[in-house]
Amino acid sequence: MTIRSTRVPREVARAEAVGSLLRNPRISEQLKYLFEGQTTALRPLVLRERPQEIATLNRLADKTIAGLVQHQIDAGLDVVSDGEVRRTSFLSSFYDAVEGFRAPPERMSVHDDEGNLIYETFNDPVVAKRLHKTYSPAAEEATFMRSLTDYPFKITLPAPSYYFTDFVPIGESSYKHKLEFVEDVLHITKQLVAEAIAAGATWIQFDFPLYPALVATSMSEYGSMIEQVGESTDWLLDKALQVDRAVTEDIPDGVMVALHLCRGNLPGGFWSGSLAPIAERMFSELPHKRFLFEWEDLSRDGDYEPIKYVPRDRIMAMGVVSTKTPNVESEDEIVGRIETASQYLDADQLALCTQCGFASLFADHLVEAEDAQWRKLELIGRVADRVWGSS
Repeated sequence: MTIRSTRVPREVARAEAVGSLLRNPRISEQLKYLFEGQTTALRPLVLRERPQEIATLNRLADKTIAGLVQHQIDAGLDVVSDGEVRRTSFLSSFYDAVEGFRAPPERMSVHDDEGNLIYETFNDPVVAKRLHKTYSPAAEEATFMRSLTDYPFKITLPAPSYYFTDFVPIGESSYKHKLEFVEDVLHITKQLVAEAIAAGATWIQFDFPLYPALVATSMSEYGSMIEQVGESTDWLLDKALQVDRAVTEDIPDGVMVALHLCRGNLPGGFWSGSLAPIAERMFSELPHKRFLFEWEDLSRDGDYEPIKYVPRDRIMAMGVVSTKTPNVESEDEIVGRIETASQYLDADQLALCTQCGFASLFADHLVEAEDAQWRKLELIGRVADRVWGSS
């Protein structure tokens, strides 16, 4: 099936979702079946034992993605995604590309403030040996999307600076320091980006960089997630900026490069605190042409003042439509948020997006109703029409 849209996206994209969309029940069940009995959900760990299950997953995804793309276009979005429905998490475009990880001993347990277990989910993998690339999921996604549509679409990968957090411990692996590990991640990610672009991708988005952790004034039960690195905040900021710049160095000028500044998509997220202490350096030193930032909760995220440092040739997409609640925001409320933000950055440099993905981890949907998902995306399209025009 080839999608031929009569809608023309805006020259400057004003409406988008971050990436992941709710998976239909058949895909979710196939993912559960594929990783049954596992403590983490990595394709390389089950590839040899369950190739048929992976093939079935891909067939189901192929049948689903065309509908998801068409629905996003109809909602008024200017760039679409495949919903990340082949993945178990937003990180899988990297995790599934490499060997060198092993499964952790147990699944992740999430507790509330009173210590009560909320749920269990797949845990992050553990580094067992030096990583090497064996596969290119992003290129596979780009190839299928390019065969499906000529509408702008994004391919997402984790920002290299994400790996400075303690979500992925290097443990007793052959890496002596986290920096060695991140340098390998950077090298592999550059290969994955180049292969995705060669397959037809013209929009690359990097997710979950380190920066919100560096300004955190309150954290979840996981803490800052950078404590064990053993380096100062200034050192981490320098290194994060260095690797996030480096990953973009060979990307051609005609490819949009975006960065999603995420605070975690679980209830409450991971980090609360204003970007103000690092905003000037971050926005002036990073080369990304587009920033997407979670700003659905000003009490947690701080006000919009830090965006005054966004350079004139960049776009800031305001993530003020929540993926954590099925309650659909009012159109006037969202327009008002944009008007407030425009006190710090001209409206011509603003855009609108969801706060995060709708299904960052396949088992952890916070908005379970698909109807609510599409109504939120249609809201983004309507507000974009109202504020910036339809084309």
